[in-house]
Amino acid sequence: MGETMLTFLGSQIFRIPFLIAYITAIAIAFSRYPTQGKPALLAGCGFFLFFMGWLINAVHMYWQISIYRDGGAMQELVRIASLTGIASHLLELVGLVLVMLALFGTRNSPVGGTESIDALNTRA
Repeated sequence: MGETMLTFLGSQIFRIPFLIAYITAIAIAFSRYPTQGKPALLAGCGFFLFFMGWLINAVHMYWQISIYRDGGAMQELVRIASLTGIASHLLELVGLVLVMLALFGTRNSPVGGTESIDALNTRA
């Protein structure tokens, strides 16, 4: 393994537990889709967006280490860092909104529906 790859893996050691958590959450959410429906789907999509944000940050870190070793231009590094930062934060924001909708949306109604759980229970 090259020196760049070893440096990259060392930089990711504290981020790997998040990767494992995102993959586990995606698998659990999509496996519960048949029984829980839309909330499980929203949670799975949200955790997938968290995973994509993680992946963008990892690719950026690898690229940053590579360009540093090759003596790349600092302005290019700053521009790419800004773009990848914005992209990963937007993905994580949308993912968080989806997970919150899955958690706090009323069950058996459209996401963000106006019916409360009490209204659903009193109909029975």
